[in-house]
This record gives sequence, C-alpha cells and structure tokens, in this order.
Amino acid sequence: MARGSEGIVGRVEERRVLSEAARVDRAALVAIYGRRRVGKTHLVRNHLEPLAGTYFEAIGQHTAPREVQLDNFKQQLERTFFDHRLPRLSDWREALSLLGDGVIAAAERKPTKPVVVFFDELPWMATHRSGLLPAIDYLWNARLSRVPNLVWVLCGSAASFMLDRLINAKGGLHNRITHRLRLEPFRLGEVRELLAKRGLRRGTMQALELYMALGGVPYYLLQVPSGMSASQAIGHVCFSRSGQLKDEFGRLFASLFDDAGEHERLVRAAATNRGGMSRDELITAAGLESGGRATRWIDELEAAGFLARFVPYGRTKRNTSYRLIDEYSLFHLRWIEPAPASSFGARGSKYWMSKAGSPAFRAWAGYAFEGICLKHSAQIERALGIDGMANEVGTWRHVPGPGAHDDAGAQVDLLFDRPDGIINLCEIKYAAEEFVLTKAHAKELVTKAEIFRARTRTKKEVVTTLVTTHGLRPGLWNDEVIDSVVTAEQLMT
Repeated sequence: MARGSEGIVGRVEERRVLSEAARVDRAALVAIYGRRRVGKTHLVRNHLEPLAGTYFEAIGQHTAPREVQLDNFKQQLERTFFDHRLPRLSDWREALSLLGDGVIAAAERKPTKPVVVFFDELPWMATHRSGLLPAIDYLWNARLSRVPNLVWVLCGSAASFMLDRLINAKGGLHNRITHRLRLEPFRLGEVRELLAKRGLRRGTMQALELYMALGGVPYYLLQVPSGMSASQAIGHVCFSRSGQLKDEFGRLFASLFDDAGEHERLVRAAATNRGGMSRDELITAAGLESGGRATRWIDELEAAGFLARFVPYGRTKRNTSYRLIDEYSLFHLRWIEPAPASSFGARGSKYWMSKAGSPAFRAWAGYAFEGICLKHSAQIERALGIDGMANEVGTWRHVPGPGAHDDAGAQVDLLFDRPDGIINLCEIKYAAEEFVLTKAHAKELVTKAEIFRARTRTKKEVVTTLVTTHGLRPGLWNDEVIDSVVTAEQLMT
C-alpha cells in the first residue's frame, strides 16, 4: 500500500483500485463519487498523494461564479507547475490547456512516478454553461490520454452529476472512465477501527449505539469527543448548542442534489414506512407527480446511499420496495427534528440520555438495528459459515387477503436461500441484554416458519437464526426453535 495509507481506515478494495490506476504504463481517468463527508478527499490525499511524483489538486467552491473558480484554479497551477504568475484565465479551455502543458512536462521529468491530478467537488466547478466538461473531454482525448504515468481523478458528492454527466455520459467522455469508485459509509467493523485509531476504545454496544444514530459517515464519527459514552456523545453532537450535526440534515441534500427539496420529501416519506414502499407508494407519499423525474430522484437517492431497493423473496423486480437505510436521516427525523427547543443547549447530552430505555427508544433501536443487519448480510453469512456460497439474500412477507379470517400474516426480516438445501429465516431483535425467548415468541417463530413453508412451497429445510445484540439467554424453548445465533460482535468482523 501507499505511504500514508496507514492513516486510512478500511477502504481495502478502493485502495487496490487506486494503486492499479497509479501504474505508470498507461493513463488512468478515475471517477469517485459518494455522499458528503464520506471520506473521498481523505482517501485520495492519503493514498495517491504519497505515491505521486507530482500532485495537483483543484477544489470546487460551492456556489462560486466561474471567475472565482478559474482564479482558484490558476493559483493551484502556479503552485504546482509554474514558477511565475500566470495571467488571468478567460475560460476553462485556456485553463486546461495550461494544465496539459504542466502535466506533460512533469510526466517527462519523472517518468517512473505518477502525476496525480485531482479535481475535488467537480460538480461545483462544472456548473451550467461553465464549459469545463467539454474542456476536460478535449484535453483527455487530444493530449493527456497519451501520458502513461498520469492519474486524473474526478471526484464529486453529487451522485446524479457524476453518473449522468461523467460515468454514463453520452458525449466525448463516453467509455473514457478507466476506473470508478463509489465510496460508501463504513460498516460496523470499520467504525470501531476508526474509533480505536482516535484512542476511543469502545465496546460492541457503544460502537453499535453510535452507528445507529450517526451511521458510518467518517466525518460524523470524528465529531465524537473523547471521554464520553455513546449516549453522551450523541447528545453532544446532535443536541448541544454547538453540536455539528443538529443542523446537518438541511445542509445535506442541498449539497448533493439540484432538486434538493424533492429528494428530501422522498426521504421523509420513506421514513414513515418501516417495511418499505413501492416506487408508486413512495412517490404518492411524498406528494410528487409520477413520471421520469420522480424515478430519477429515487435512483439518485439510491446512488447516494439513502435508499436501498429490495426485491421480496420469490417475487419479481416489479415488486421492488424501497427502504430508507441512512441511519443519520432516520435519527434526525425521529429524534432531532421533533425535539423541543429547550433540548438544544448545554443540557443536550442529558436530554438524549433521558430517552434511553424508553418505549420510543426501544422501538427506534429495533428498527435501526434491523436496517444495520440488512446492511451487514455478508457478516451474518460469515458468522453462519455460509459465506462463499451462491446464497439468495432477501426479505419475505405474507399479507392475508381481505376476509381471510383463518389466514395469518408473517414477515421475515432477512433470509438466506442456500444452494445446500437449507433456508435460514433470520429473526432480528435488539435487546439491552441477552435476548429471552418466551413461550409466546417461540410459538410465533414456529408459526412463521410453517407459513413460509406453506406459502413458498419450498422443498428445502427451513431453519431459524436469531440475530441479536448480546446473544440468547439459556431457556426452555431455545433448542426447539432457534437453530443458530448471530451477535452484534459478529457483525463487526
């Protein structure tokens, strides 16, 4: 790995891709996208910059006019490639022509080292009628694609821009991207690693509580003060007067999407239904008109990691449902936004701690934990020893028809249909201590498995897996109902 990679948590596959791009035998045009605060800039600076013989970085300035963007770019050209002041740049074609001169000269001086050109927050630079994208297209095709030790990284938080106008572009950049990376929030294991690197050695439940509220966005987790419990830290960053995340929700969508209001309405609508909503249900709940634009907004929210689509087991793509999987958005809508004004102040951490253990807290924690388990299906497979199999992963629900008084409904949070003749039905339960399986709950799980067998007509053996925080307390009904148990600790592997 690159010098400086020791400062990077996780991102193993992403670093491998960037190292591949940094070979000096052919030019690379890399597109990186991912939501705001997810660590895109940190990854490039800490992995590619140490590898570079020459490193150039231009940063887009939000809402700045083209003249300001060009002046910022000129200053970076002067610092990196030229030992004299440059005249005022008239347009992006002129600016990129100078960039091309500098890159080619630097590449010839150090042919065994990559020249790294990093355009950070490209969508903020390539505004409407700016002319930047055509200039990039021309410079790459005409000159820089021939520079074997060049790595040109185009990066942005606006997933719609990066996908529509760059990665899937129909014009001159069509099929020109050599490497693409979608940077996603951390999983639980990476969150605990990040906290440990900061000297915050948190146990499983402390890390899990932080994840349920803040998700895996590195910037959010970096706001956690040392010396505080998870509850204290959440209260501090989300409810105190100086908390960095109490107003983050409103800024978030404006920084990512042109139609931020519509995207926010879709997220709010998705938060109202725990089990997920169809495309039409989601659009209707958001109060939007059905059509191509609404579908594009949903796709953009999925690309940015706010929504996830699920095709129920045994159904077709026409039955796809969408679910809000962004932990911070769920936490904001459930707790921050409805909080009384008096909660936001010096006693913010105490406000949040007062909610712990309440019925509302337990309901939220159960939903949040279920979403986390859906994100960590690969870790559950590993815990069950079935990773590497061609498993079909899904959810399942049976809703009785109208008037079906003798027909019971059933819902399976997560299942694994295995090629070895077994289906694991996962029951996901958040609990403050070891989970206690009561007689009533045991009967419910047995009935659920029977309904699943009858409705799916599967010939495979159906077994029940409990996914819970602390494991299963010894009890009378355990061996008859539960075949395997996965704990929160195993989700961190």
